Amino acid sequence: MRGLYITPRADTATVVRAVARAYPDAIFVGETAAWLNGQITTPPTRITAAHRGRSHRFTRFRLIHRQVPDDHWREVHGIRRTTAAMAAVDVAATRGAELIDALMRATRHPVETLDQISSALRSTPGRIGNPVRRRLVQRTTTWPWSEMERLLHDLFDHAGITGWTANAPLQVGTQTIHPDARFDKERLVVEADGFAFHSDRSTFVRDRRRQNLLTLAGWRVLRFTWDDLTSRPAQVVAEVHAALAM
Repeated sequence: MRGLYITPRADTATVVRAVARAYPDAIFVGETAAWLNGQITTPPTRITAAHRGRSHRFTRFRLIHRQVPDDHWREVHGIRRTTAAMAAVDVAATRGAELIDALMRATRHPVETLDQISSALRSTPGRIGNPVRRRLVQRTTTWPWSEMERLLHDLFDHAGITGWTANAPLQVGTQTIHPDARFDKERLVVEADGFAFHSDRSTFVRDRRRQNLLTLAGWRVLRFTWDDLTSRPAQVVAEVHAALAM
């Protein structure tokens, strides 16, 4: 790399610094950017960076010819990487909406975050995988926070169920709750219990206390598991319809 030498066993951070030194215009993208941003914990097996020159593939890293708009990258300690929103969109074609949903769960400004995600997609037209990215970003407009909530929203759409909001803050007594989906007119809450977010004792206890608060405040609560949504979706829709008609 233009006079730089790193050992074959150099760690990922060293390779990143070497690539940045050898190619000053390089902007790290995809999983590399997500790792640098702290969005994922496992370093990528191969470093990927975009630059203005030709594409090259090496043992530990690859360079791709790509222009990254100025508002979709940032520099930290001399290392350029795409923003969290762009990195999440980049990897969506292979990792699904995992990082997009993580951004939406963590943000205090969901409208602004969704605008950043949508802008990132629009700024890279014609890429392989964009149909998948576009579908995932479009689903994000209903504010899902997990893959399971995305599936629940899809069921609602296919069944023509309307009049609901997702993860909107609801004040119950002194607590603010974000129901997975709620129907204000019918005072109905629908919760999607995904294993990834309900597998520890503290989460189990918190969910039950939250359901008690909702019930005491006059809300009815339906809970569905991943198996419910995937193996008996028609029954889930029927139960929601029945609850809405009560």
